[in-house]
Amino acid sequence: MLLVVTSGVASVWDGPDGQTVQVLAMGSGELSPTLRDAAEQCLRWWNVRKEKTGLPGGVRGVSLSLADLSVATERGGHALVLFMNDVGYSTCDLQSAGSNQVPYIGGTTDPWPHGEWLPGPVQRLLLTSTEHHGGDVSVSGRVSGRVDRLVLDHGDGRTTVARLSGGAFGLMTTGARLKADDDPQLVSYDGQGVEIDRRPLFQAEDQLDRCYTTPSGRLIYGKPATNCLPAEAWKR
Repeated sequence: MLLVVTSGVASVWDGPDGQTVQVLAMGSGELSPTLRDAAEQCLRWWNVRKEKTGLPGGVRGVSLSLADLSVATERGGHALVLFMNDVGYSTCDLQSAGSNQVPYIGGTTDPWPHGEWLPGPVQRLLLTSTEHHGGDVSVSGRVSGRVDRLVLDHGDGRTTVARLSGGAFGLMTTGARLKADDDPQLVSYDGQGVEIDRRPLFQAEDQLDRCYTTPSGRLIYGKPATNCLPAEAWKR
């Protein structure tokens, strides 16, 4: 359930002050004009895929609209969009034409494999980095109601705070120069400021040495074990 995109050289375009444009939008109401155009392009691309499948319920049974946009990021000419609703999610990676680049659009659409249940307090759905396992990152996904604050610990004494909205999270780093050897981690805190979860940023969920079960004891993430952690409910 993770789309990972790595680009050797990050594309850039300059704003009025000569600085690289970087935007993190939580929901369709915060979209910049270029991000809104990117989101609409993603939906058009998604609708073409839907028509090709011939399934009235949408791609893999997931129907989406602009109202389902949860997180969108823009770094230069590179836009990433995450749509989520109660049925499933869709990620979209859109690269505009630029110096030494060609236009590109891609992504994935899937129903939630376990409905409302998350593997703990946080579930990473989309991660991109400007270098292989390093540089600057854009990360988005969903969080349970227990999460009041989510932070990316760079592993070198610096941190980046994620934005939370409607069960979704999004974060972008600037000049972070992240390194896999520093073991950057996503750290979740509850409303009392207590750390409730910590997990490696660059490690996929199926590689974590953890398992998660529902209150009924049903295993939903990881391999069977006697010390599984509780899965947590997600609500938009």
